[in-house]
Parts: sequence; C-alpha cells; structure tokens
Amino acid sequence: MEIIYWVTEKDHGVRAVDVLTSRTGMSRLLAKKIRLYGELLKNGKHWRMIDPVETGDQLIARTLNQRLDQNPLRNVPSLPFIYQDEWLAIINKPAGIVVHPTFNHESGTITDLLSDLPLHPVSRLDRDTSGLVLIAKNGHAHHVITSQKMKKQYWALVHGQMPADQGLIDAPIARDPNSIIKRMVSPEGAFAQTTYRVQHYFKYSDISAVKFELLTGRTHQIRVHCQTIGHPLVGDTLYGQPDDTADKYDLILKRQALHAIYLQFMHPISQQLISVHAPLPQDLRGLITLLRTDDVV
Repeated sequence: MEIIYWVTEKDHGVRAVDVLTSRTGMSRLLAKKIRLYGELLKNGKHWRMIDPVETGDQLIARTLNQRLDQNPLRNVPSLPFIYQDEWLAIINKPAGIVVHPTFNHESGTITDLLSDLPLHPVSRLDRDTSGLVLIAKNGHAHHVITSQKMKKQYWALVHGQMPADQGLIDAPIARDPNSIIKRMVSPEGAFAQTTYRVQHYFKYSDISAVKFELLTGRTHQIRVHCQTIGHPLVGDTLYGQPDDTADKYDLILKRQALHAIYLQFMHPISQQLISVHAPLPQDLRGLITLLRTDDVV
C-alpha cells in the first residue's frame, strides 16, 4: 500500500506524521505500522515520521508487507462487481448471503468467498437484504471512508399507505432485551433517523414502494422504523406480519423487500466523489409486475 501527498504551505514545518494523519486520513495505528515496518520517503529520500516537512515536499508512505498490500479479489459469478480498484470494491449482493463470517456463519460469506486475506466491509447488509456492499481492501481505506459522511439509499416495499409522500422517521433504537437478534424503538436507544419518499402506492394490494435514506446507521434501522410507524416491510418475518396473517405478497417473496440501491462517498485516496447504483434484482422486479397486474384487474 502506498500513500502519496504533496506538502502545502499550511503544512510547512509540521511533523510528517501529523501531516499524513490530518491530510490523508491515515490512522495513528497505520502511521505506527509504517514507522515500524514500512518506510517514509521525502522527495525520494528516507525520512522519519517525527521530522518536519517543507512546502512542496513529496511524501510517500508505504507498508512493505506486500502480502497484505496486494489483495486481488476472486471473481465470483454470484457476486458481481459494480466498482473495483486497488483500494476498495463494491458488490451487488444477492439476498441470502452473509457479508462476513459470524458465529453462526463461519464460511460461505462474501468476504471469504472473495479473498483468503482480511477484507474490511464498510457497509453491511442483513443476509436477506440485497444490493450494494462497499468493501475496503485494507485498514487505511476503511478508516478514511468510515470517517467521512456517506449517502446510503434503499428501495423497499412496505405494507399500507405511508402517512405522507415524504417524511422523517426519528426514533431511537436499542436491543430487544428478549432477543439476541431483534432491535426495538426505545427512549434509551441510540439516536436514529431515516427519511423516506414514496415512489408508488399499489391500491389493490395496499402496498407502497418507498425510497429510504439512512441519516444514521443502526442495526435493522429501516426495518425497525417501518415497524414502529405501522408499515412493516413486505416479507419481513422478524419485524413484519406473523405467519398466520401474512398475505400472498409476503409469502411469494420469502425475504424482506429491501434493496440497497445507491451509495455515494468520497474515495479514500483520490478524494473524488464516487456514486454507484444497483438495479433491482429479479425477485423484486417480479413482485412489482404482480402488484401492477393486480392493480388493474
């Protein structure tokens, strides 16, 4: 891994380590690893992290463990790449697969299918949620991306007609004390906000297509927020309709109708704005076709 930075007037006389951490987003942990196991060059010559730099200097910080730096990802047909470079990858995740190994899913996850070396998921989706998953290939990229604001939008089908064409759901989320999986709205929970905009209302089925945007990133946030306002996601067996009251649309889909459709963030190295979009998968497109058909019958 190699990070290049040109020193500006504002950085003149500042220690190299302070310039790199403040200007490139380098973590203090990575700076220590470079000091101990890597190298820092100033204008092509070896330089110490604690020494000052001058306007116009070129700094090159690199780790020397090539095994950790060179992390090519395997091509897995079921995990199509939307974007990939030496720092990160964005996958269009299908429903039914876990992002990274857990106690209950030690293998067959996205990260171990793509590489035998450590990967760093930035955006994580539930097993049965489809759509965009951003993965950093090293700790530096992960640190920089997670330190900046990211725009995350989701497309969903919910039961009922939303209270307005657009709005804000503001409700703190906490763990459900009676479950190791579920979350719940609670005054003692963490601050959580979700905005929504209705895309279409299917009158016959009483189902709305809605686009959500996360302003915070709590576990199961959209699912919990939809439940608390009385409009659970279609197909959501954890927060939605009980099996004995589920309608045909819940039963057809066999998973929550939730898809991570859009991501926007600053690239950790180039600082260019990256925007990516993932089309709806076949199961959601098929359900939309059925909803439209039922609406005109």
